[in-house]
Amino acid sequence: MRPDDIPLLAMLRDTMGYHGARQRVIAENVANANTPGYTPNDIPRSEFERVLAGQQAQGATGLRTTHAQHYGGDQGGGGSAQFKTERAPDSETTANGNSVVIEEQMVDANENRMRFETALSLYQKSLNMIRMASRSPGQ
Repeated sequence: MRPDDIPLLAMLRDTMGYHGARQRVIAENVANANTPGYTPNDIPRSEFERVLAGQQAQGATGLRTTHAQHYGGDQGGGGSAQFKTERAPDSETTANGNSVVIEEQMVDANENRMRFETALSLYQKSLNMIRMASRSPGQ
């Protein structure tokens, strides 16, 4: 059994994927903080929820079968999610048309990092519980 066969772990993995993609977008915004006319981008939370709902509709986070005689589920896993970025100008625009505010981007990056680390911690603790449950009683 793979860890992705467990719906909770699959959802946590997808959550970490979303936050990883969002961190890349935030880093791109910071890198372009002095580019004239640059408008920052973001991946809204609703985009992650849309992708996750689509995967649930396809059964990607539901029960899976690994043998033809198993009941219910689908015969494979979901693919990697692609998230769409949207223009998300910050609160100020400079004279050269750039609307990246470093402070706002850093706040977004820190919040995003904390959410990623929370999902990662839950993922690791879930794997540890599975390892502990799979050990024989005498170990």
